[in-house]
Amino acid sequence: METDGTLPISPAYGDDDVFDETLSEANSEDAPLEPRFKYERMDGTAAKQLYNNELFSAVDVHEKFIAIGTQSGKIYVMDHQGFADFENVPIMKPHRCPVSKLKIDKTGSYIISCANDGKVVISGIGSSGLCCTININYMPRSIAIEPDFVRSQYHSFILGERRLVLYEKKLFYKTTNVFSGAERDGFITCCSWENDYIAFTNDMGTQIYDRKTLKHLTSVQPSHDIDRVRSARSPPRHAWLPNKMLLVGWADTITTLKIVITETGDRRGEVHNCFHVPLFVSGVTYTHNRSTSVFEIFITGLEIAGDELDDAASVYSACTTLTALESNVSTVLKTIVLRPLGYKEYELQSEDTLDNISLPNALPCNVHMAGIPSLHAYFLITLRDIIVVAPYGAIDGVRWRLKYHLWDQALEMARQNPKELESTDFSVKLVGRKVVEGFLKSDRPKAAAARLPLVCGESKEEWQWAVNLFETMRLCTLLAEVLPTVSPQLEPENYECVLQSALYNDVKLFRKLIQTWNPDLYRTGYIIVRTQYRIKEVSELEDKGAEDERILMESLAYLYLYVRKYENALKIYISCRDSQIFPVIEKYQLFDLVKDQISDLMAINSDLALRLLLDNADSVPAAFVMDKIARQPKLQMAYLSKLIARNEGNEYADKIVQLYAEYDRKKLLPFFKRNEHYHLNKALKVCQSKNYVEETIYLLARGGNQFDAVQLMVKSYDSIDKVIDYCKDQDDKDLWLHMVKVVVETPAHVGFLSKLLVEASSCLDPIIVLEKMPVDTDTPGIGDALSKVLLDVSNQLEIREGCYLSMLSDSEILIKGFLDVANSAVFVTQKTACSCCGMEVNNAEQKRGGKYHVYACGHTAHTDCCEEVQRRHLNDEGGCITCADRPIE
Repeated sequence: METDGTLPISPAYGDDDVFDETLSEANSEDAPLEPRFKYERMDGTAAKQLYNNELFSAVDVHEKFIAIGTQSGKIYVMDHQGFADFENVPIMKPHRCPVSKLKIDKTGSYIISCANDGKVVISGIGSSGLCCTININYMPRSIAIEPDFVRSQYHSFILGERRLVLYEKKLFYKTTNVFSGAERDGFITCCSWENDYIAFTNDMGTQIYDRKTLKHLTSVQPSHDIDRVRSARSPPRHAWLPNKMLLVGWADTITTLKIVITETGDRRGEVHNCFHVPLFVSGVTYTHNRSTSVFEIFITGLEIAGDELDDAASVYSACTTLTALESNVSTVLKTIVLRPLGYKEYELQSEDTLDNISLPNALPCNVHMAGIPSLHAYFLITLRDIIVVAPYGAIDGVRWRLKYHLWDQALEMARQNPKELESTDFSVKLVGRKVVEGFLKSDRPKAAAARLPLVCGESKEEWQWAVNLFETMRLCTLLAEVLPTVSPQLEPENYECVLQSALYNDVKLFRKLIQTWNPDLYRTGYIIVRTQYRIKEVSELEDKGAEDERILMESLAYLYLYVRKYENALKIYISCRDSQIFPVIEKYQLFDLVKDQISDLMAINSDLALRLLLDNADSVPAAFVMDKIARQPKLQMAYLSKLIARNEGNEYADKIVQLYAEYDRKKLLPFFKRNEHYHLNKALKVCQSKNYVEETIYLLARGGNQFDAVQLMVKSYDSIDKVIDYCKDQDDKDLWLHMVKVVVETPAHVGFLSKLLVEASSCLDPIIVLEKMPVDTDTPGIGDALSKVLLDVSNQLEIREGCYLSMLSDSEILIKGFLDVANSAVFVTQKTACSCCGMEVNNAEQKRGGKYHVYACGHTAHTDCCEEVQRRHLNDEGGCITCADRPIE
C-alpha cells in the first residue's frame, strides 16, 4: 500500500479536514473524545523505497533515528522523517531470516538484534569497537540491552528463550542464567532492562529481577486465559515509566507494577493497576499530559472488525477467533490513551481508529510500537507501513473543535497559540469569525453576541464586520450590550444601526441606549427625525401603542436636552408626567421656564416639586405659589409645611392651622407646640368648631384659661387621670380646688372622688376636699381612700417629728462644741508666735511687740497685725483672723 499525507481517522473517533457546518451546537455534547495524536505515514525517500520492497518485523527508536528490522534479515537506519544516508550508515544485514527483535543502546552507537538463525549480532553506527556476532544453539524470543551499554564495564545484554541468559563481555562473552524455566512456563517472549531492574514475561507471568541484590522482587501472574490467547500470537509488551513503574500490556490487559522500598529497606514489586481494555495490545508506552502534568498510558492494538468489544467478556469471546487464524478474520488498528483511576478502573482520554490501514489476518505480533515519550514522538509498525504518531498541534485541535461545534474551546485554543496559527486558516481572527458565525447558524444569536468582545477585541475592522453580519441577519439589537463606545470608537453608522433596530423592535432598549450612550457617537439630528417618525407610527397603534409612545417620548426628550431644545424637552416631560423633569430642571437651571406650571409639577410629584420651589424661593415668592395652587388646598398644606419647617412663611401660620384642621389633624397639636406665630383666638375658634378637645385644651391652657381647660377635660374625658396629671404639672392649689369643684358637680365622675381625694391630698388639705364632697352621695372606695390619706398624713407627721428631733440633736451638739471651744484657756508663753506674721508676741524688742489678741480658738496675733488684716479684708466682725481665712469644712 502506497499513500502520502495524513492518514484519515474514522468520524467516530478522530479528525476530518472538512468543517461540517451542518452539525448543530446541541450535538457538541455528544462529540467524541478529542484525539490526542495525528497519524501520518512516514513519507521520507528511504521509507518510500521500503514500502514496496520490504516487510517489517521489528523496530526500535532513538532520539536521533529509528531502526527498522525486516523479514529479509536487514536493518535500516533512518531519521524520524524517513530519510537515510546509506553511504555513511549503510544498510545492515546481520541475519538470513526475519529479524525477531532489535534494541538500540542509550548513546545510539550500537544496535543489537536477534533472529531465528541462532545469531545475536551487535552492529555499530559510527562505532565498531563492540561489534560482534554471537552464535547460539537456540532461537531467542526476546532481547534487551544494558541501558549504559557503551560505558558499562561488561557491555551486557540479555536473551530470553525458556531461560533468561545474561551476557557479559570480559575477554569473551560470559553467560549467566538469571532464570531457568520449565516447559510448562513457556517462552520468555518479552524482556526489558531499566537501571538495575530486569523485567521478563513468560506464560506464567511477569517477574522483576534486581541485579544489585541478585534477587527476584516480584512475580505477577497473567490476568487473561493463556490457553486461548497464546503469547506467540499476542506477545506481552513492556514500557518503563520514570518513577520505577513498569507497564505490561498483554492480550487485552494492562498491568502496572511499581518497585517500592519496604520499612526494612528491602525492595519489592507492587501491583497498582490491572484492568481490561477493548483491544489486543500490540504496544504500550506512556505520554505526558501537558494540561494536567500527569502520566497517561498510550496503547496501540488490534480490534476484531465487526465485534463489539465493550467489556472483558466480549474480548474473551473473540480470543478463539484470534487463535484459530481463520482466513476471513479482519482487524482494525486502534490507539487509546487512558488514565488509571483505581485498581480496575480507568478513564478513557482518547480513542482513534486508523481505518485506511488494511490488516487482513493480522495478529498483535505483527504490529509494533516504539516511542520517546519525552519528545512526544511515537512510531507504529505494521508489515508494510511505518506510521508517525505526533501530538495534536494547535491547528489540529482548533480544526477538530470547530468540526464538532465546540466553539468556545476552539477560540480559547486559538487565543493560546496566536503565533503558531497566525498565517494559517485558523488564525485567531478567522477562528473568531467562524465561532460567531457558528453560533448564529446554530440559532444561538445571544451566545454569538456575547463572544464579540473576545473575538473583536479592540479591532475596529472586526467590529465593523460584526455589525454588518448582525445587520444582515436582522439581529442588531443584540449588539447593544457589547458594542464598544471607546477603544475603539466606531463610525456613527454602526451605532445608528443598533439604535434604529431598537427603535422598531425594543423601545425600552432604545430608551436605555439613548440615556447611556454618549450622543456624540451618532448623528443626533438623524435619530431625532427617525424617533419623531416612529412616534407618529406608534400613536396610530391600538395594542401597547400608548406605552411605547410614552417611552419614545422620554427618549426624544433626552435627545432634545442634548441639542439644547429645553422647552421641547420640558413639554414632553410634563405631558408624560415624568418625574425625571425635576433633576433636569435642577441640572440645566430651567426653573424660569416652568415657574408658571407649578400645578403641573405638583401633580407629577408633590415632594420633588415642593423641594424645587423651596430651593428657588428667591425666584418665586410664597404668595405667587399660594396663588397658583389656590384651588389645591392639599398642595398648599404640603408647600406651607415645607416652608414653615425652614422657619419661613410665618405669615401663613393661621392658614396652615386651617389646613391642618381640615386635612391632617395629627400635625395640628405638634404645630401649636412648636410655633408661636399663629393667632391664639383664631386657632381656638377653629379647634372648637371642629370639636378638637386636646387641641382646644392646649390652646386654653396656653392662653391662661387653666380653669376652663380643666373644666373641658373633666367634661370631655371618661377618666380624670389626664386632669390629675395636668394639675400636678401646674402645681396650683386653686386649680386643684377648681378641679374638685368641677368633679363634684359632674355626676358622671362622682365615682372618681375617692381617687381625687388621694391625689389632691398631696397639695390640698384632705379636710378641704372632704368638706366639698356631697354628704348624701354614695362614693365608691371612700373608706379605702380615707385610710390611705390618714396613713399618708400619719407618715408625714412621723417624718416631720423625726426631722425635728434630728435637728434638735444636731443643734445641741454644735452648741456644746462651740461652748467648749469658747471656755477653754489659752496658754501664751515667751515663745508663742503671732498667727499672722509668725514673730514672737511677748518680745518687746520687736517692732510689733507689746499688745496682742488672744482668741478662744487658741490663736494669738499682734494687735497691729489684726488691724492690718481687717483693713485689707474689710473684716469688722472682730473674730479670729486666722480662722476667718480657712475654708468652711
